[in-house]
Order: sequence, then C-alpha cells, then structure tokens
Amino acid sequence: MSFKVWFESWPLELQIACLLAPFVIGLSGVFMFLVMAYRNLETILSMFPNSTYVKRQKLLWGGNGLRSRLILTSSLAAIALWPNGHIGRGELDEDEVRKLPPPIKRRMVVAWWLCAVGMAWLFLLVGLIELSSGK
Repeated sequence: MSFKVWFESWPLELQIACLLAPFVIGLSGVFMFLVMAYRNLETILSMFPNSTYVKRQKLLWGGNGLRSRLILTSSLAAIALWPNGHIGRGELDEDEVRKLPPPIKRRMVVAWWLCAVGMAWLFLLVGLIELSSGK
C-alpha cells in the first residue's frame, strides 16, 4: 500500500491536521523569533561587544526594519545552538557566550527547533506523497 493511498484513508480532519501541523509548528518558531527581534535583540547584541561573528551579522543584516531584525535574531540563534564552532574559529568570546541570559538562550533554541521540525515535517510529508503518487 502506498503512502498516498494510506494517507487518503485517514479521516478528513486528521489529514487536514497533518497537513497544517508543519505550518503551525514552523510559524510558531518564526513568531518567537519575531517577538525576540523586538524585545531581546538589543540585549543579545549588548552581550557580545567583542565578538566578530555578532559584528559581522549586524553589519550584514543590521537595520531597524522588520525583515532585518528577524533575520538578525534568527542568525544569532547559532550562538545559542553551536557556540563551540564559533569560539574555536575565534569569532566569539567564550565569556560573552556564558553571559547570554538563560531565558533568551532557551527561547532562541526552542524557536530554532520549532522552525526546523516544521520544515522537516513538511518536506517529509510532501516527499512521501510525491514519491507514492507513482508519476
């Protein structure tokens, strides 16, 4: 039995929920980044006065527009997720990374994972449906 036939045998409400879930999950992560872009971006930037990675990201994405702040905040989530790579390359100061407030760091990690899980779910679902269509 192909995935498409199996998926179409589900109740309609479950099919709709399965198709909407990746968008709800992913967009909730984007919304968290958006809130952090306006509430916490200045705090995040002030925690890293000597880090070349943060200075480069601010120069690249800096600005006060919605898009700029959102992209800058989400790109700085790499600090919370993978600080060792940046520290090893000398782009981040280890002491500055440790000073990042735990609630902000936790939100950055959760937002990133929500976006990643939503995108992975969507790609997996579309891929399974496409592969099982037999075209």
